[in-house]
Order: sequence, then C-alpha cells, then structure tokens
Amino acid sequence: MCMGSRKVVLAYTWPAILCAILASWGLPPLLDVLKIGIAVTFVGYAVYFYNDLMDVDDDLKNKELGNPVPASRPFASGKVTKKMMVFYIFLSSAIGLITAITINYKVLILLLFYIILGVLYSTDPIKLKKRFLMKQIVIGTGYAIDHLVGAYAVGSLNPAVIYLTTLDFIITVGVNPILDIRDMEGDRVIGVKTIPVIFGPTFTVRLAIAVLAASGVATLIGYSRIGFNTAMPLLFLIVVIAFIYVLYPLIRKWNNPIYLNKVALKRALPLLQLLQLTFLIGILPLPF
Repeated sequence: MCMGSRKVVLAYTWPAILCAILASWGLPPLLDVLKIGIAVTFVGYAVYFYNDLMDVDDDLKNKELGNPVPASRPFASGKVTKKMMVFYIFLSSAIGLITAITINYKVLILLLFYIILGVLYSTDPIKLKKRFLMKQIVIGTGYAIDHLVGAYAVGSLNPAVIYLTTLDFIITVGVNPILDIRDMEGDRVIGVKTIPVIFGPTFTVRLAIAVLAASGVATLIGYSRIGFNTAMPLLFLIVVIAFIYVLYPLIRKWNNPIYLNKVALKRALPLLQLLQLTFLIGILPLPF
C-alpha cells in the first residue's frame, strides 16, 4: 500500500499542516503539528482503504477493458485479503479519531464528517461517486475539510486559509477529473457519470487548464488584500504556467492510461504542492 500511503500523506496531510501554519501566521507548536499529521493521515488511510474495498469489482472490470492501473492496487491484485483490509480500515479510523479527540471537538467533528462522506462516496446504493458532478464535489469537500482541520487545530480561520481552501476546492473540482480519463471506459460500463464520460477527455483537459489559468489571474488580482507579500503571486504564476505546460500534452495523449497516471501523480501532484507552498512563502516578511 506504499503508493496509496504516499498519496494520502502528500495530497491530504500536507495541506492540513500548511493551513495550521497559515492560521497561526507562523510555526505552530510541534506537538500540534504532529497531532494534525497523525489524525489527518490515518483518517485519510481509512477512507482510502474503504474505497479500495468497495471498488474492487470495478477495478477488475477496468483491467478487462485495458486499464491495468486500478487493478494494481494491493487488494484488487490479491496482495491483501479482505480481512486485512477491514482491519486496516478500523485501526486507521480509531487512531485518527482518538488523536482528533486530543486536539479539540471541532477537529473531531470535521474528521467524523470526512469519514461519513467517504462512506457515502463509495457505498451502494447511494455511491456518490457514480453521480454526475457529485464525485468531484465530494472529493473537493473532503480536501477542504483537511484544510479546515489544520486551521481549527491551532486556532481559527483567517483570509489566507479561506483563500487556500477555496482555491484548492476549485482546483480539485476542475483539475482532478483528468484522473477520470484513465477510467473512462470502465466508468461507462459501470454507470459512473464523470466529466470525461459526459463531455469527453479533450474538454476535461481544457477545463483543467482553464481553471488553473483563472486561479492564476485571481491570485494576481487579490493577493494583497489577503495579506501576502509581492513574491507570492509571481511564484504562483510560474507554477501555474508549469502546471499548464505539463497538462497540455494530455489533449493528444489522453488515451494512454499509464502515461496519464504518470502525469497526474508524478508531475501534477508535486506542482499542486508547489502552488500551496507559495502561500507559505507569501506570509514571510520580505527584506525589501
């Protein structure tokens, strides 16, 4: 489960810790950072493992249709048994929620809601991931919850946290559907109504590029009102341009699931983290 574990830490734990730093306008106590990391990571594990457990039949169907990536996950590939998966889910949930209790009740409520969303996302007959637009909205909401956990763990919301949370929600809803291109044929068969299924892969890539471009413009216009320094928008725009440069070839190469997976996880995810890092740079005092 190494890849899944790294994905949870990089995609969800990092922004929670970043928002804790932004909420305190500096470095929060180390113990608080450690608790945030444990709570978000293990709850993220639990939801991630539960989704794998519920999606095993769909993953195998995707493999039959020529996409081997989802079926390479430990449970679908037979490396982990169902009993072990259930154990991991309950153990991870317990560790995450017990840690949340030691932080404060707001963090506990947020992470409980995160788990509920994860169950509704993956479980029949509701299975929100099969409903048009709900898949991305749920993923974006879960991502936003992680941001709020970091902020409420050390204090409260401020303009920097609110802007980062809003921006990451929009980017998740607009850019994350690129991953659905990889599973498009399988999603058609099992009835998942994703953006690529409804509008096509070319539209999906162009939508992602448009969302990134719009986020760059919005940040350039509004950074000073939030309290960021002048270095922040410049760095943000540089990363946005690099992000668009990485995604643009997918307009032609979207039908290669292995290449698409490489672009999404090994190039796009690090660039998203760099975008978030510019917020941290934005609160630093400049010497000029």
